[in-house]
Order: sequence, then structure tokens, then C-alpha cells
Amino acid sequence: MNRTQNCAECKFMKKYDYGKEIYYCDHTDRIDDMGKLGEENLPETSPVWCPVSEKG
Repeated sequence: MNRTQNCAECKFMKKYDYGKEIYYCDHTDRIDDMGKLGEENLPETSPVWCPVSEKG
């Protein structure tokens, strides 16, 4: 079964709080320089540039 990675379950998902919770991907092989996943909420599925879902 091939399923899409959920960022909430990923060990590379990190967050910081500057008045809002900002979620980002800390994977070194990501092709998106910022790695931003969302503000206050995570997306339901991983972004198209996710290096973990490409390998899955």
C-alpha cells in the first residue's frame, strides 16, 4: 500500500513560535529553500517537494 506521508507524523517536521506557530521541514534534501509547511496548521498531505514522500 502506497500512502502519502503526513507531515505531522514526520520526524523532520519542526515548529517555532513567533506569535504564531510556524511549521517547517528540516530535511537537508528538500528542494524548497524555506521548507515552510504552514502557519498555525499543518497541511493534510505532504507538499509536492517533500523528499520523504519521493522515496516512499
